[in-house]
This record gives sequence, C-alpha cells and structure tokens, in this order.
Amino acid sequence: MDPTTITTNYAVHTPGHKNCPACRGSGEVIAGELTPELKFREAFEMWLGRRVIEGASVGERMRKVKYISDRTERDLRQYARAAARFFDELTLAEIHAGHIREFQRARATNRLIVEDGGGRQIVKNPWDHPAGANLILKEVQLVIRIMRAAGAWSDVLDEMVELVSPDEADVRRALTPEEQRRWIAAAGSREAWRVVYWCSIVALQTTAATNEMRALRLGDIFLNQGTLQIRSEGAKNRFRIRTIPLQTQEVTWALGALIDRAKMLGASGPHCYLFPFHITSDHYDALRPMTVSGLRRAWDEVRAASGIDWLTPYGLRHSAITRMAEAGVPIQVIMSFAGHIRPAMQQHYTQISMQSKRRWAAAAWMNAEAPSYAPGVASLAPGVGIPMPIAAPAGSFNGVAPRAALAGGEAGDAPEARPARRRRGATAVR
Repeated sequence: MDPTTITTNYAVHTPGHKNCPACRGSGEVIAGELTPELKFREAFEMWLGRRVIEGASVGERMRKVKYISDRTERDLRQYARAAARFFDELTLAEIHAGHIREFQRARATNRLIVEDGGGRQIVKNPWDHPAGANLILKEVQLVIRIMRAAGAWSDVLDEMVELVSPDEADVRRALTPEEQRRWIAAAGSREAWRVVYWCSIVALQTTAATNEMRALRLGDIFLNQGTLQIRSEGAKNRFRIRTIPLQTQEVTWALGALIDRAKMLGASGPHCYLFPFHITSDHYDALRPMTVSGLRRAWDEVRAASGIDWLTPYGLRHSAITRMAEAGVPIQVIMSFAGHIRPAMQQHYTQISMQSKRRWAAAAWMNAEAPSYAPGVASLAPGVGIPMPIAAPAGSFNGVAPRAALAGGEAGDAPEARPARRRRGATAVR
C-alpha cells in the first residue's frame, strides 16, 4: 500500500466533493446520532465520539486523531462519571430543571435521600466527597452541552435552570509548616504508605499537580541533569508545560524510589508511566497511567494517621507554592516552577510574599524577631540582625529521606543569609 494512502470506513469521496456520499454520510452521522431518547451515559459517549477520528490508518500504522487533547478528554470523562451517578437512569428528554437543581444540591452536600422498594428512605452518599461550586458548574455545563447537541434543551429550560455561581475567590487551604512535618512523618512511618510519602516529597518540592504526576513517564525525569519535564499530556493547558529543577537530594531520592517501583511493576523504558495502571492485586500495566483513585486508600489512611483529614493530593501543590511565597520568592519565579496560575491565586501568593518580605526586612533592619514560619531559619545570629539558616545533617536513608528539609520549615528551603557588611568608616548604630 502507498504509505500516503489514507483509508477509512466511509464511502469514497467524489471529485471536488460535489454530491459526495462520504461527506453527506458524515454529516448525517453528526446530525442523527444524538437524540433526546438516549440515556445520559450513552449520549455522552456518542457526543465525545464526535471529537475523535477513530480507525484512520496511514500505511500499516494506526493512529487516533482528536479534536481535543488527552487531558480534556480525561476531564470530560471525570465530569461525566460524576453526573452519571445522578442522571444515568434518565433519558435526555426526561431531564428537567428540577433534576439539575437537585443534582447541584446533592453534589454540594454528597447527600441524597432515596426510597427503596419497600418505601423506606435511605440516605446515600453517591460521590466520594462533596464538590465545590466550580466543579459542580463544569459537570452541569457538560450535561447541558450534551442536551443541546441532542436537541433536548429548550428556551424554557434556559429560563428555568439556575446554575451555581463560580467561586473566583476559592483559595484552597495550605499546609502550615508544622502540618507539613506531621504529614511527611506519618506518610513515612509505614511501608504501605511509602508511595504517598514519595509522592508528597516530589509534589512539595516541584509544585507538580495531581494529574501532572500521574501523566509522568520515565523519560520525563532526568535525575543526572536534575530536571523534571511536565509535558502536554498531563498539563492543564499549554501554559503549564514546563521544566522544573530538582534542587535537593530529597526530591531526587524520592523520584529515584518511584522509578525503581515503576520498574518493579513492569516499566521497561522511557515511554512507560511512573505510576502504572493497577489491573489486579499483583498485575500492572505500565503503558497506562494510574487512575485518579489509584492512591486513595493509602492517602485516606495517612490523613487519618496525621490528623489532617482535609488534605487532598492537589493541596500539596498549593502548599508547595505557599512555602515559596512565604520565603519571599518573586511571583515570576514561582510561576516558572508552577506554570500558569489564575489571577486570583497570583494575587494571593503575591500578598503572602510581600508579608514575608516585610517581616524579613523588620528582622534585618529593625532588630525585630525573625518570622517564625520562615523556611530555613532557626533564630537570629547573636548580635546580628540577619537570620541564620539551620545546618541540616546529611546522610543516607533506609526508608526515610536523607534530611529533614523535606518536612517544611527546615534547612535547605531558603538561600543562606549573609551577615551585613559595614561600610569603611561607617559608625555602628547602637
């Protein structure tokens, strides 16, 4: 076969595509697949299928061409799974304004009262946890998009349906340095939690988000060069594609431990995922990434052991950026690590950074006490108004990271401070 020849399952095209059965058939598929009589899950798969060109072959090589990115497809499927737990038994034509209102209420509280066959009322928790306004809005908007595409949405529904307002000021809670130490200590205390331990170290020292971590392949990690590459597969958008420096021996060690684990689970080359897909108790597929729930059991156990029951994996990214802001790192440098940050969060981190700078300035020039949360600082040196870093012991590690710096607020987090130098001829101020 000519390698430039492309074959499909459609009819043959006519010259110039006039009265073309292939083009007409494709249009009929787009117009006719989705109908109001379809149930939600089936309708979603058809709707998503429009955005993927399946089965095109070039020569002997098969490929999948998409109108959307892999990340977008994963997000859409996640929204659809959540929505299906409420709408799955309904056809698109049956969904009305009351359903959408009750879905939003139930999703926000993770509480649904239903009747069983005997007329008794049962309280169900359909999802793993309540959702915030922004996530609820994305899920409802997906339902509406599918209904519109199927002709099941009307002007009446447009008038009657009220959507939750996006929470632009929704700032996640970050770990304090003390909570960060407690979390790391708990995660490293048991063999069964070691993956959570390693992941936490990497997230806290790279700002990598949950999906970015899951999408990492062995070929994205360059331990000898001390860099980590976040590619488009895991990045939220093109502004989150970046190269992150691996600055400490803790993060290098943690990534090395994760690489060793991946190889034990079947990863055989740079194309394999750092977190292989879990099939059965002892069977993994390194060519597929771990699901969002891959570490849920161990994560929940660490939350209970540490007493930090509110922390989500994404919260580690926010905590990492917060530590940088507290150290007075400029927002431009923070964004070079973390990638794109929405304007509201930029303002939040900039405010933290300015507060830190003011406290450091007071400690340096006004003989005030150094900020207690400042990373890498134990106290002021005797007679000098400059904070001095803690000297951390180095060492190898058998199951525990080589230094305590990874716990937050310890050595290695801030650049070494230098004593102020007096100008020649200047008089010391007493």
